[in-house]
Amino acid sequence: MQQPPAPRPGLARYRIPASDIDALARGRVPLGTGRRLSDTERGRRMLMLRAVADTARDGAADLRSPLLPMRHALGVLVKVEQIRPDVVRDMLEHPGTGIWAVRVLDRLAAEHGPGPAAAAAPPLWVELGYLHSLAATALLRSGLEGTIRVPVRDGAVALPTLGRVRLAAPVVGTEDDRYGWATLHLPPPGGGPTVLTAADRTVAVPADLGTRQEPWLPLRVIPLAAEGRRVPTRLVLEDSDPYRDFRADARTPPSRYLTDHEAGRWRKLVSEAFDILTTRHPHTAALVTAALRVLVPLPEAPRFRIASASHNEAFGSAVIALPPDARDLAVTMVHEARHSILNGLLHQLPLLADTAAAEPRHYAQWRTDPRPLSGLLHGAYAFAGVAEFWRTERHAVSGPQADLGHFEFAVWSRGVLAALDTLCVSPGLTPLGRQFVTGLADESRPWADEAVPARAHAWALDETADLKAVWRARHLRPPRGAVDGWADCWLRGADPKTAPAISSRLRPEPNAGLPDARSEFRRILLADPGLLPARVRETAASRRPPAMTAADIHLLHGDPARAAQGYVRVLATAPGLPSAWVGLGLAAEHLGEPSAARALLRHPEAVRALHGNLAETTRRAPDPLTLADWVGRVPEAAGDD
Repeated sequence: MQQPPAPRPGLARYRIPASDIDALARGRVPLGTGRRLSDTERGRRMLMLRAVADTARDGAADLRSPLLPMRHALGVLVKVEQIRPDVVRDMLEHPGTGIWAVRVLDRLAAEHGPGPAAAAAPPLWVELGYLHSLAATALLRSGLEGTIRVPVRDGAVALPTLGRVRLAAPVVGTEDDRYGWATLHLPPPGGGPTVLTAADRTVAVPADLGTRQEPWLPLRVIPLAAEGRRVPTRLVLEDSDPYRDFRADARTPPSRYLTDHEAGRWRKLVSEAFDILTTRHPHTAALVTAALRVLVPLPEAPRFRIASASHNEAFGSAVIALPPDARDLAVTMVHEARHSILNGLLHQLPLLADTAAAEPRHYAQWRTDPRPLSGLLHGAYAFAGVAEFWRTERHAVSGPQADLGHFEFAVWSRGVLAALDTLCVSPGLTPLGRQFVTGLADESRPWADEAVPARAHAWALDETADLKAVWRARHLRPPRGAVDGWADCWLRGADPKTAPAISSRLRPEPNAGLPDARSEFRRILLADPGLLPARVRETAASRRPPAMTAADIHLLHGDPARAAQGYVRVLATAPGLPSAWVGLGLAAEHLGEPSAARALLRHPEAVRALHGNLAETTRRAPDPLTLADWVGRVPEAAGDD
């Protein structure tokens, strides 16, 4: 049997005008730009789908499957596309389709040498069977008759973009009783109900696929009011598609199904978040509209520790933990929507040169690890959206929430502008990439002139200095020989002005870890001090020294002298702790000790290395603050190589 041709959307040629680059750089997504992004993603998915089918056929994967050959599922999609192209278009734009295609292509490529993850994965035919599930969904949505087998996972049949049918265990047995297959039969019009048969059980699929009727569990859809506003009519809360969570693998299952109560909380917060966006951030609302069609919910996260992520092959989707309020959800959606938009643009245009991956890695205020140029670009674009959100939102709230808003704007605007300074001079950008970065920089530079209240401004300066100094202490190392020279000068009592300069080198620490708790403490004290005791108790239960937390609290409550004493005590037992060195630098700055502060905030890696050298050679560690003051008096104490 000859394999049918691919649906037409995958064969088109797509072009993007230069004006789209300029608009996207400014955070604007005109209707035509959004349509071109979607068209390109749809074509990309069609080509990936064909690649899956071809690769599976070449490897004879169909021979081991109880399902019909993959060409049958492809034929169903072609048939539906001829009469309902909108249905096939929606199936291709579904984020789960992209995640599935990437995962199964990776698995097919490694089929002859599976590692531990592949050994624990579902049978290959189950993963390939997602194409049959897409075809079955297309039949249902188009109203065509037909019969098709689909995979069963953990007692349920998933029908992407529609929902799932929950079957009673056990399912039809294979080598693993978690997996099986069922047959979906769609009769001709007037020929009776649509039924799903698994082993000796047959269940009817309701005619109204939007209504819950056991065992049918429809997709959770959040309707959004669109009166006079450019917002989507709905947003999907995806908890049924097996490929909804791109972070999941054979060892990590996808996010669990929501309870009705959890779904209700999500609906409320999503509606309120879109109301915030459309009321005060119309251009941003349009961007979120163009970028997101699916939210994959994760369990509730504590305030200031909201987890979220997106994936370059899951355009239209974001994984987000349930935040405490609508404003946090709104800014998180903005952040992930920008990542998604940039992923779509990068699928069309080369913004980074092939040599960019070989460049030295860079500091980014939003990460604890060194970033490649691509990561710096992604972060700058995403956090430009965050800064722009807070730039406006801080004036719409009052009291502690306004203090927090001013702080967030000041922190992220400074971080974005610093990243753009690096990007603008990088040789790793293509001409199109330079056009994009220049547009983003032109849009962002006016932030530097924005007024921020004194307290929020001061705390933001501390935050940005804190983050960069801790990063340096973790990932930069001065040469051992140069540190030996400093140690000799110190032991001889030499004037630090005669000591040679040192250039530190990037030596990434493999496990940089999470952001230090001090950043969270600042936000708690600004916005909701009542949360602080519980958070302090949490840190006490972790491996973070309690004395470290106590010193942080003294620092943030305006007692730098006690804070400095506390950090020195911590360093006596944990001299390698980056956050303690930097905390001591912040305390020194507030105590009016500029030399020590300069050394500990600009070159903490050099102070730490010298301290360790002297402790090793003399068996007696010097006073950290005295040593920092000495290093701070060295001309051009340390640079970067």
